[in-house]
Amino acid sequence: MALTAVDADVIKTYVRLGLGVGIVARMAYDPDADSDLVALDADHLFGRSVTKICLRRDMFIREFIFDFIRMFARI
Repeated sequence: MALTAVDADVIKTYVRLGLGVGIVARMAYDPDADSDLVALDADHLFGRSVTKICLRRDMFIREFIFDFIRMFARI
């Protein structure tokens, strides 16, 4: 049986209920909040994932969009 969920918290709840193992992004695991779970590195099983942000050249870019890009890109 395989279960899927869009939300990492739902996946972690499935694991806590004993329904099996869960695969979540590294950023979804908090060592303090998830101390009852064991995280195993699975980088060798998955290809690299790249996310891009695209904007139209003629678009008026508001400050909150720049804030989001700064947070996203960590610049």
